[in-house]
Amino acid sequence: MLSIAGGSACGQLLLMLAAPLLARLYSPADFGGFAILTTLTAALAAVAAGRFELAIPLPEPDSEAHDLVAVGLLMALGTALIGTLVVAACRDRVGSAFDQPALTGWLWLVPWTAAAMAAVQVLNQLAIRYRRYHAIGRRNFLQAAVTLLTQLGAGAAGLRAGGLVLGLGIGQAAGALSLLSGARRPDPGGKPTLVRRHRLLRAAARYHRFPLMLAPSGLLNVLGLQLPVLLFAYYYGAEVAGWLGFTQRILTLPIALLGLAVAQVYLAELARVARTDSTRASQLFLRTSLRLGLVAIAGGALIGLSAPTVFALVFGSAWTTSGVYAQALAIFTATQFVSSPLSQTMVVFGRQGLQLTWDVARAIVIVASVAGTALSGASALTAVWAFGLSAAAVYTAGWLLSLRVVTQARRHRPADTPEPALSALASGSRD
Repeated sequence: MLSIAGGSACGQLLLMLAAPLLARLYSPADFGGFAILTTLTAALAAVAAGRFELAIPLPEPDSEAHDLVAVGLLMALGTALIGTLVVAACRDRVGSAFDQPALTGWLWLVPWTAAAMAAVQVLNQLAIRYRRYHAIGRRNFLQAAVTLLTQLGAGAAGLRAGGLVLGLGIGQAAGALSLLSGARRPDPGGKPTLVRRHRLLRAAARYHRFPLMLAPSGLLNVLGLQLPVLLFAYYYGAEVAGWLGFTQRILTLPIALLGLAVAQVYLAELARVARTDSTRASQLFLRTSLRLGLVAIAGGALIGLSAPTVFALVFGSAWTTSGVYAQALAIFTATQFVSSPLSQTMVVFGRQGLQLTWDVARAIVIVASVAGTALSGASALTAVWAFGLSAAAVYTAGWLLSLRVVTQARRHRPADTPEPALSALASGSRD
């Protein structure tokens, strides 16, 4: 965890130090346009690799894991090509829907940035499988640094919202390239292992439940958090969406710093425990929950007490409203910090159906709370509170479901069973 967090800490420190500069280079409306573009990008990135990246830590043979890597990368490339055609046909409609015609010229970045994000996810999972935590740490720093430098340069050049998304895309590409060097596994003779077409088809067929169930789940996972930003842009305008997007950007810094590091190590350790002795999974889950919970309580209290003052002091008076929004999202941020790293428990133990059900429920509850509040004529701040409280409730329910999964694994696994539900996961049997 320290290996990953070290690189993340340096990268996130750069982002934190540069946030006041970005807040002065870009207006709330610029961040509103950026929020729209990143929402579309994140939604596409969630399914660009078919969710095959989540299967990479699971197979026993390394060759099968590398087949899954190739499948995921090819799907990401195909998604970028098809997405480019869709953007060419629909970009004017997207700009007019949000009353942001200036965005149409930057929409072409969405499919390629999404493909780069998917490539990072695929190669990162391979690094997790081999416990290349130092490589992940380096990637975290490089990706943040390249993103930041590009956004600062684009902002100085006056590229506005497009400069922010351009920086995001270039940063993701740099992160993927940094992990690519260790993506090949040499065979005993020292030559790179060749991946043949029939092996890719076999791997894709064996793990077919991942695109069939986890792709919709991943899309709903992203939309559950990102779609409210689009709703705020639609109902309250780009400036409100910019305040909310900037708030989320700042609040996710500690999640990206520590929560992501915990999530990646937790996935590697849980997959290893599940292959050998699943009775220890509940101990790992509860121990990780306790440590995350202590940090979340302290961080949530700090946000709730001081966010408006800190935002106005650090980022300027134009961003005071973002600090008020941060107060409304404090409880949600704390629950997300605990629940998100542990949500992979359901995937590791083959409970994709349960994960999909939770993702559907989360998207419905959060979107309904925001849309319902907006349609009732309430203020934007009231809608942010509705968003935060409903999301906190759903993430608490997600943690309870993950706890139930590891508890059942401990109770139902026979003492002489060598492997847990991973065999069912790989073979595609139902929950």
